[in-house]
Amino acid sequence: MDELDYKILEILRNNSRETNMEIARKFNVSEGTVRKRIANLYRNGIIKRFTVETAASVDSIVLIKVDPGRAEKVLKKMRENYTDLYEFSGSIDIAVRLTKNTLDELNSEVDNIRNIDGVINTDTMIRLK
Repeated sequence: MDELDYKILEILRNNSRETNMEIARKFNVSEGTVRKRIANLYRNGIIKRFTVETAASVDSIVLIKVDPGRAEKVLKKMRENYTDLYEFSGSIDIAVRLTKNTLDELNSEVDNIRNIDGVINTDTMIRLK
């Protein structure tokens, strides 16, 4: 990655709706250059996903305690279903960030996590502001 890649990432972090042409004008490069660089950033795993954040959503972090003998299977299943995932040492083994439209959707997703063989306990923290 070079300086232009970092600048493109910064713009996309602040406003992912900025067009390739608008970004290109800011740095006096072609739209094709910006398009190729974004494609390379995605292909190389620097950009992990493109998403939409809405005002009417429930943001949460689910803390997960796992049976140590089943940890690898649980992690594999979690990685198949979630991208914003963190592993820890200590009393909590895994944390996953979830954003859902309603509390009912969040409850349903937490129930899915609880039903994974090897999950011992969950604790859900909901962002208030």
